[in-house]
Amino acid sequence: MSSEFLNKIEQDLKVPLFTDDDLKLVFRDKGPSTIYNSLTYHLKNQNLVRFRRGLYSLSTKRGGKHAFSKFKLANKLVLQSFVSFESALSHHNLIPEAVYEVTSATLSKNVVFENSLGRFSFSYSPIEPFYLGVEKDEITDAKIANPVRALFDLIYVRRKLYDKAEDLEGDFRIDLKELKVHLSHFKPGEILELGELYKKKTTRRLATILVRELM
Repeated sequence: MSSEFLNKIEQDLKVPLFTDDDLKLVFRDKGPSTIYNSLTYHLKNQNLVRFRRGLYSLSTKRGGKHAFSKFKLANKLVLQSFVSFESALSHHNLIPEAVYEVTSATLSKNVVFENSLGRFSFSYSPIEPFYLGVEKDEITDAKIANPVRALFDLIYVRRKLYDKAEDLEGDFRIDLKELKVHLSHFKPGEILELGELYKKKTTRRLATILVRELM
């Protein structure tokens, strides 16, 4: 099979990650079986990379023209999601070590993907609005929770009650001085309200601790 299939993807899509639906639009003049055969051929020959069923990129054999971050890939693996928990805390320099598994919050059920770029886990976060405290990061081009939202998401999934801020430092090696800087952008009432949104004792307790000791 010629490289026309790849060239058309590169020229017409102009995005680093694409789906089966994108391919149907680009090759609207071709039947599903023709698209499938071309896709299968180029995946087998490592000209394309599949990250999950229906999500692909051009391989670096094509010159690596379309670069993307692991965080951007995480956003695409599950559409209603954003990077949170340990990955977001590490990104914001609140925990010292790099996090090799990309952790994200999602509106849907918990799920894990493993592909050529690593392990990507998605855990349910219940609050509404779902994207409260989430920002688009210019460097990674991904949706990432701010440090406070990421911390509350983490405490929600860990289901552990804390009595003082030092316990957070001990469990997660969180830089409390840095956390205090981020908390200075909020009013105490906003933190207490965030703790209530999860409808869990653990997050209510966390909010009380943060307001009492770090604000």
